[in-house]
Amino acid sequence: MDLNDQEELSTNFGNDYSDHFLRTGVLPQAHIQNAANPLVGYPRLQKLHELKKAHTRKHACKPFMATTSLESLPLKLHDWASNNVQFDVVLVGGCFEETPSQDYLSSLPVGALTPRPSIALVWVPSFALETAKQALGSWGFRRSEDIVFLTASKSSCFYPPQSDADFIEKSSWHCLLGLKGTLRRSEDIDLINCNIDTDTVLESPTDCPNVIPDNIYKVIENFSLMSRRLHILPGTTRNSSAPSLPTRSRPGWVIVGPDCLVNNFNIDDYVREVKIVGTRVPIDPEIDSLRPKTPPRAKRNDK
Repeated sequence: MDLNDQEELSTNFGNDYSDHFLRTGVLPQAHIQNAANPLVGYPRLQKLHELKKAHTRKHACKPFMATTSLESLPLKLHDWASNNVQFDVVLVGGCFEETPSQDYLSSLPVGALTPRPSIALVWVPSFALETAKQALGSWGFRRSEDIVFLTASKSSCFYPPQSDADFIEKSSWHCLLGLKGTLRRSEDIDLINCNIDTDTVLESPTDCPNVIPDNIYKVIENFSLMSRRLHILPGTTRNSSAPSLPTRSRPGWVIVGPDCLVNNFNIDDYVREVKIVGTRVPIDPEIDSLRPKTPPRAKRNDK
């Protein structure tokens, strides 16, 4: 082997997908082969996800939507809170071209709508991560996890907006998860199921256009056994330069925002639905046996 061959080997680190993107515009994550069905070859996980999906739908209330303007959204949520309407899981955000301001997010009474323990999630593009962190703190939640959603191509309906201050183009969304109260992964198995999904979600070729990717809803439902779920849409896709994304209803969720297609939310009806299905998705022994468990922490020996 001559010197030139040695130099080539020392500088060749394999496939450089970032360089390939600069030359072709093809995103690095587009080279992942099993995006359409990532569970192929893992029959245990396949069965777990099938059982989990059916079990969650069985214990979900009917889909509710509430239509309101962006200006009236905080007032409507304050009205719900004053009527003691409570939610254990609150998702805030959508695939909007304009990210809501910190002041607007802080005006949403997420803290008043949630008991202890509860979960709040903020969906933002990469350049708005600090805004999401501040919002969680203003609602009384501490940041715990970051779920990353990778779009498959620049032509994707989910491709995120860019910031003029960014030197590097971003192709991902972030869903910051915050906790209020005490939730322990290994102990509170009646409230949360860990390790069913990964923290990185890749856009699937089968994803339908929606104000938020369907797989994000699935990750949240798989993680939390708390069944009172609220999705707040502090923005609109109708003013976007790209084709507008629909806001689709979903069983087990109350969705509120300016682009909701129906307006069927009524406090009395919702309370009645919750009494029927309960505030918790029951533990299923078969699901729990299939679910990967978090190893217990090693106990320190006191000497």
